[in-house]
Amino acid sequence: LPSLLRRLVTLISAQAALGASSQAFRKQAEGASQAARQYLEDNDALRKKLEESGGAPSPTRDENETLKAKVESLKEELELSKK
Repeated sequence: LPSLLRRLVTLISAQAALGASSQAFRKQAEGASQAARQYLEDNDALRKKLEESGGAPSPTRDENETLKAKVESLKEELELSKK
């Protein structure tokens, strides 16, 4: 009987820890989603301003490669934050 009670307490404790961990992950994911949403809104606002001002010269190949690398880096960072 004491071993059964000890096992029950251990399982309840583990369940509480998993619940807290799950809640922390949910809050982290909500924060990442909110940040992504803000970035998209900022991007749209900048795009509209650019269109209103008549546009800008096309980026060079080096600038494109730099931007692609940054996008990949941000994607990896987002994936790590999801885990």
